[in-house]
Amino acid sequence: MQKTSISLDIEQKSVNQAKGLIMDMVRGANSGHTGGPFSSLDFVYVLYKDFLKFDPKDSGWFNRDRFVLSAGHESALLYSILYFVGWLSRDDLKSFRQMGSKTPGHPERGLTPGVEATTGPLGQGVGNAVGMATAEAVLRNNFGNDVVDHFTYFLHSDGDIQEPVAMGAVAIAGHWGLGKLIGYYDANKAQISGKVDRSDSVDYVKFYDSNNWHVQEVDGQNREEIRNAIRLAQMEVEKPSIIIGHNVIAPGCASMEGDHNTHGAPLPKEEISNTKIKLGLDPNKFYHVSDDVLADFRESFDYAAREVDAWNHILKEKEKDSSFKNQWKAALNGDIPEIEWPSFNTGDTVATRKVWGAVIESMATKMKNLVGGSADLEPSNVTAGFASMVKDFSKGNHLGRNFAYGVREFPMGAINNGIAQHGGLKVFGATFFVFSDYERPAIRMRALQKLPVISEYTHDSIFVGEDGPTHQPIEHLMASRTIPNLLVLRPCDANEAVVASKIAFEQSELPSLVLLSRQGLPVLDRSIYPCAEEFRKGAYIISDYKPGKPEISIFSSGSEVSLALEVKESLKAQFNIRVVNFGCWELFDLQSDDYKNNIIHDDSFKVSIEAGITQGWEKYTGNCQSNALNIGINCFGESAPGKEVADYFGLNLQKIKEKITFSYHNR
Repeated sequence: MQKTSISLDIEQKSVNQAKGLIMDMVRGANSGHTGGPFSSLDFVYVLYKDFLKFDPKDSGWFNRDRFVLSAGHESALLYSILYFVGWLSRDDLKSFRQMGSKTPGHPERGLTPGVEATTGPLGQGVGNAVGMATAEAVLRNNFGNDVVDHFTYFLHSDGDIQEPVAMGAVAIAGHWGLGKLIGYYDANKAQISGKVDRSDSVDYVKFYDSNNWHVQEVDGQNREEIRNAIRLAQMEVEKPSIIIGHNVIAPGCASMEGDHNTHGAPLPKEEISNTKIKLGLDPNKFYHVSDDVLADFRESFDYAAREVDAWNHILKEKEKDSSFKNQWKAALNGDIPEIEWPSFNTGDTVATRKVWGAVIESMATKMKNLVGGSADLEPSNVTAGFASMVKDFSKGNHLGRNFAYGVREFPMGAINNGIAQHGGLKVFGATFFVFSDYERPAIRMRALQKLPVISEYTHDSIFVGEDGPTHQPIEHLMASRTIPNLLVLRPCDANEAVVASKIAFEQSELPSLVLLSRQGLPVLDRSIYPCAEEFRKGAYIISDYKPGKPEISIFSSGSEVSLALEVKESLKAQFNIRVVNFGCWELFDLQSDDYKNNIIHDDSFKVSIEAGITQGWEKYTGNCQSNALNIGINCFGESAPGKEVADYFGLNLQKIKEKITFSYHNR
């Protein structure tokens, strides 16, 4: 009994000192969140000290348990625990929310050791955790539970679960039976604008239960209840688990416990001093953690090291099997093996979306780490063949590699981000390009984190046709190009679509959008035009000037490239024209200055042709309206067959010829 008493004493001392760190960090930065970190602390402390499997010497050890702080605004909580672990220093805590620090306002993956996911936009971290648990299940069933066998934990707040992306991810996790996924809901009943019940009255016990989760409720300040709940959650193998910790915001504060104003602001200095006194801390000490607290927290590190050594030994033995070793290395490195890529015959007319199906089916048999799925558009996205080959990932089949996401673009995006964050798998998602609007927040987050997730977006322009303006992308292409660290790939024919797909799968740090057509496009004769591999330059001269003075350069992408070539052919007696295939602006911008200058800085009259808004083409055609013409669609589309819609908006040979001729002669 004496030992238990001492353990509880040091434990409470540890929690109290962590609260001291949180108050000091937020007050030192004069911004941040205090109340939520206080109410979530007991769970996170217990998790890291008693349950979370990790290598104290290597935060990237592959078989570690993952923890996602979906409530990213509670970053001061995570940093305080990472200081206990030893991955952050006291100076790191003192530079909380400052330029160049390892402790930014919201956790950033790749910047801070121990941060698995960049979080802050609420709800997405729940999806990331679902993705990590999905990746673990696929890899465990492929490589064996002796080398892949870990839990994924996440923490969400009241605000998190109000975001529909979190609800969608919860539904998918329950449907897939992710038994090694354990969540904690810090139900502290407060958010920035006041009490939660101002805006939400959902019964989350029933919500989780109805989505096939194992549900437990605990007192969020009772660490023994939390321990028991985690143990029970670990024993539940058929369902994901949620532990709902009932609490108040800012528990332990001297006079502001339960006050929603503690959510997003530093505590007043007097409140900090009084709270430290209440917690048995010295109010004149800042960023202070005693040696006995750190020693107690780290007492299991020797066991953790032995566990890592044992795992390394098992892996070394398994790698004596060359087949296992090759597949393991390929999975971890993201290598693409030798694949017989599809090719298409000159003169055929092929919708580039059909290329995607041929590509991923060719890859599926050679790459056991290829996974992905469509948001309920398998026939249209041409992923049905892949799904048939690799089978659905489901509660009864965690060997399946196709994800039947249903109509859930945003959860699909967040989950795919989590799969990439975990590592070991190549992942894609698919839907119509117009519905990238639903997924855009996840695309932004993957670009921020340099996650090589691929989105296959079909039906990429007004040539969608009869479905009308609700389904015709207009602003989407330019909007996608505005996101940093994102490749936007729009090939002009089937063979270029193969190259674009290869580029996307080759990336290790850049996400990609592969934009593909609904309508058939002519397969270009590459004995006349440059090799499709030239697409890798982002922009290339697909048909050059004839000898003499350059007069007109036509820049185009995707389905409009063949139209631009027709325009050149029709006007060749009047003008000396070249056509530049601008299939990926981002790749073009990576080329040498000499190469770029040769494309865009001659003295020709510049014309852009693209089935979308024209704003943005000025980057390459120039801002001088007298020496440039940007042809596109600056309004919403119409419902009619695709060709009729194109004719209506002047995207046909005759109308474009007239526009170019008139504009050139009236410069």
